[in-house]
Amino acid sequence: MTTIDEIIAAAERLTAAQFLRLRQRLDRLEKKRWDDELSHMDRKMKQAGLTDENIDQMVARRRRESRR
Repeated sequence: MTTIDEIIAAAERLTAAQFLRLRQRLDRLEKKRWDDELSHMDRKMKQAGLTDENIDQMVARRRRESRR
């Protein structure tokens, strides 16, 4: 049995209140991971000298090229 299977099996045995607490903690964990990844990518972009304007230009160029 994988860890995920074990977690699901344990979650199935929780009361409604315990399940709600689990969901809330998982939500906080997901937000922390998202924030960590955002910080990491922000640092990488700054090191590469990219700005939001540069990224917007690249996205616009890719969209134009994909229409051809």
